[in-house]
Amino acid sequence: MRHIMFTKTRRDLRRRLSQFTAVAITVMLGVTLFIASYDAYLNLSASYERTYSRLHFADLTATAPDARPLAARAEDLSGVAAVTTRTQADVPLDITGQKLQGRVVGLPDDAEAPAVNQVEITAGRTPAAGDSNGAVLEQHAARTFGLRPGDTVRAYDGSGWRTLTVRGIAVSPEYLWPARDRQEVLADPHSFAVLYVPETTARALAGTSAPNQALVRFTPDTGDKDGTRATSALRAAGAVHVQPRADQPSNSALGEDLKGFSELAVAFPLLFLSAAGVAAYILITRLVLAERRIIGTLLAAGAHRGAVVRHYLAHAVIATTAGAVAGVVLGAVATSAVTRAYTSALDIPDTVVGRHVPTSLLGLLFGLVVGLVAGGAPALAAARTAPAEAMRGDGSRTPRPGPIARLLARARRLPVGWRMALRDLGRSRRRTVATMSGAVLALVLVLTSVGMLTSMRAMISRQFDQVQRQDATVTAAAGTEDLAARLRAAQGVTSVEPSVTLPVTVSSAHGSYSTSLTGYRPDTQMHRFLRADGVAQQLPAHGVLAGAALADRLDVSTGDRITLTGPDGRARQVTLAGFVHEPMGTVLYGSVDTVRTVTGAQPDTYLLRFADGADRAHLRTQITGLDGVVAYTDAQALRDQVDRYLNLFWIFIGAMLVLGGALAFTVIYVTMTVNVAERTGELATLRAAGVPLRRVAGVLATENLTATLLAVPAGLAAGAATAWAFLQSFNSDLFTMQLSLGWPALLLAAVSVVAAAAVSQLPALRAVGRLDIARVVRERAQ
Repeated sequence: MRHIMFTKTRRDLRRRLSQFTAVAITVMLGVTLFIASYDAYLNLSASYERTYSRLHFADLTATAPDARPLAARAEDLSGVAAVTTRTQADVPLDITGQKLQGRVVGLPDDAEAPAVNQVEITAGRTPAAGDSNGAVLEQHAARTFGLRPGDTVRAYDGSGWRTLTVRGIAVSPEYLWPARDRQEVLADPHSFAVLYVPETTARALAGTSAPNQALVRFTPDTGDKDGTRATSALRAAGAVHVQPRADQPSNSALGEDLKGFSELAVAFPLLFLSAAGVAAYILITRLVLAERRIIGTLLAAGAHRGAVVRHYLAHAVIATTAGAVAGVVLGAVATSAVTRAYTSALDIPDTVVGRHVPTSLLGLLFGLVVGLVAGGAPALAAARTAPAEAMRGDGSRTPRPGPIARLLARARRLPVGWRMALRDLGRSRRRTVATMSGAVLALVLVLTSVGMLTSMRAMISRQFDQVQRQDATVTAAAGTEDLAARLRAAQGVTSVEPSVTLPVTVSSAHGSYSTSLTGYRPDTQMHRFLRADGVAQQLPAHGVLAGAALADRLDVSTGDRITLTGPDGRARQVTLAGFVHEPMGTVLYGSVDTVRTVTGAQPDTYLLRFADGADRAHLRTQITGLDGVVAYTDAQALRDQVDRYLNLFWIFIGAMLVLGGALAFTVIYVTMTVNVAERTGELATLRAAGVPLRRVAGVLATENLTATLLAVPAGLAAGAATAWAFLQSFNSDLFTMQLSLGWPALLLAAVSVVAAAAVSQLPALRAVGRLDIARVVRERAQ
């Protein structure tokens, strides 16, 4: 009997080779995607950590007007491996004639490597001891401006420009991704650059006499409790803000990218494997129903029920396990390419490519579990079949006509083919549900990818078309007169508004958050402040508006008093007047008068709007050449940088869309061909009775396409819900995304799935045309 069952299994697989191959390919795609993406995620995490460890990246960065007492306190804490102080300040820079708001960071005057946050020189050298005009330029800025060792840049010290010579180009663990702060993790590459200079030079440019940062690095075995105690101790010692490594802007931006990568690396493969499971379940279930007589004969001949279970379970397990094995092999090959492509695209200095055996084993386990789950239920159903009942075949009991069948019987004007197709939808509910399930799953796969793609695009459009309305931002030197009038006179500039922006730390009883405070005119046309419902609101006469994520970060609500600490170290209280819902960042906003009253800061920036078709490159050159202009940011360049940051995401989602479409076709193909296989006797009888092939094909296609159309509403709802759940997992204080699925996307998804169902009729109809009518009729007569 064992030999007989083995032979039957082999023959069944050969007879339905295309369907089982489709299931195996689906599993292969899911496992390949899982291993390639998840192993790449692990490799990327290891690559970052190797760079951080090698360059002694800080675990805590504490800020205060004088950081020396903070360093002294940190040195006495348990678990601290190293402490250093330095000066960091944002100052205007002039690089190759382009003015921007840059940053200077202090290095030890003795040219020794700092104990925390070292830089790795990739070209040139560090400034020698006593070289007060030497500097090291961070690699991203060097590439953007095309600078090499020996070139010069100028830094503005508040009263004039100071020339510095680039001695070297460096990689810094703080700027693996060139983020200015958590609110500007994405910026115009020409608007930000980092210069490492001797500490005395940094203090001179910042206008301070003491370092303003204390950097703390823990020993490898330090736990979270020690980190929490260190943060509390630094606050008690006078720290205005303590930033853990997780919140450091560059690390946070890369962490968000990795977080999204890791979630997609699990969620999308699970969708693929779920699709494979559904397809395998449909295939085995219909196979069992089609072979009821054979099952009854085997059981009557003495076959054990366990043998029957193993026989039908083997069909699914063999297909899914074969797909999983192929997926593990392909995933291992793809992992290295994905990792190297990612680190190369983001200029990560260390690339770690490892083979993770648990991931491969998990991929194999996925395939095995899918086969067991998908084949288990129909296999058990086959074993429970009573031999006498099973040997009567699938027509053991003629279903009573329901109300739909009776209604169709009276619809004499409806063509016979349509009546047969619609009647069959109700007569074989399992087949109808299976067809509808395949269509629903296909729509989920397609809409999940499309929804993430369209929502990302909508997020960018909302930020740069609805929220940020300016085309450029200009920063002026203190005391500059008549700059607004000179900006308005520039050819191509249509509107100019003054504003003020300064870094602040906002605090409540539940913690602190480093962000920026920007002041606008009450009637500003350069920025819209959107509520949760998308309606614009006005700036409050008193108090400030805040990004919605601040509510959870600091546990605050409208009407609360919050504390703002500016660059001067003074703390002021202000009323939180409301929240804004913006896609990018968590920023504070107020009127220019409110900002002046709270912080004493005067407007020092101007927001510009350009005429349509204006030459942006010419305007940058023209405006940065004006006296008093110390920095310039192009909003369009910022938008391009956002696209660059999301470039790998677009590639990943695009690939998911293509694979999701192919998978949707595969699921529908399996469903449709199984429908034909189980109805072989019925279709052969129609052909033997002289019904033309075209009419038989029409009846079959009408039934399948009608079932697909009935599934479309549920599939659209399920797909939209799945896409929404995916997007929610990406939201943070850096990015806030909302599901954006317009009717064109929904219509396109529905049309594509129905088209896939229509195309999948072709191989099924070819099978009808190849039926051996005489053989099938003889079998039915037995």
